[in-house]
Amino acid sequence: MAQFSSALPPNAPAWKQLYESAILELDKNKLPGRIAEARRAIHDRAEEILTFASLAEHRALNHALSSLRILEEVSGRENPAA
Repeated sequence: MAQFSSALPPNAPAWKQLYESAILELDKNKLPGRIAEARRAIHDRAEEILTFASLAEHRALNHALSSLRILEEVSGRENPAA
């Protein structure tokens, strides 16, 4: 299986690293866990920044959650037994 290197800088926030891992996961058995882990990290970060984050970060979190939702739907259609 192909191995991808991260496009993120080493000091990227944890939620972005987990999000990237989910998006790039090729193993359909690991994908649901990666999506769940990324979603938890995004929600945790959203709670942390509720009152003081920039609009750009709020948008990035919303975009990431939307992308994970789509990935989960597509994965479920391709692998209904998962």
